[in-house]
Amino acid sequence: MLGMPGSAQMARAEAQHYFMTAANGAFGGKVVPVPGGVIVRGEDGSVLGAVGVTGDTSDNDATAALAGIEAAGLKGDA
Repeated sequence: MLGMPGSAQMARAEAQHYFMTAANGAFGGKVVPVPGGVIVRGEDGSVLGAVGVTGDTSDNDATAALAGIEAAGLKGDA
């Protein structure tokens, strides 16, 4: 939604809470600024999509997402 992984959203929320408040207003409260959302990139750096994992700690969710992306032979931007 924002073109940045969950870890970057969390850092932005910590540094500029007003930005995440505005983003959540624009997206109807559906932005969750924590690690676990990982952008999938092509060899040229272009965005192919994203993977979101939940169920453990946010850091473990991001690790699991990256593992799945790498297992598919792709690159993740966590």
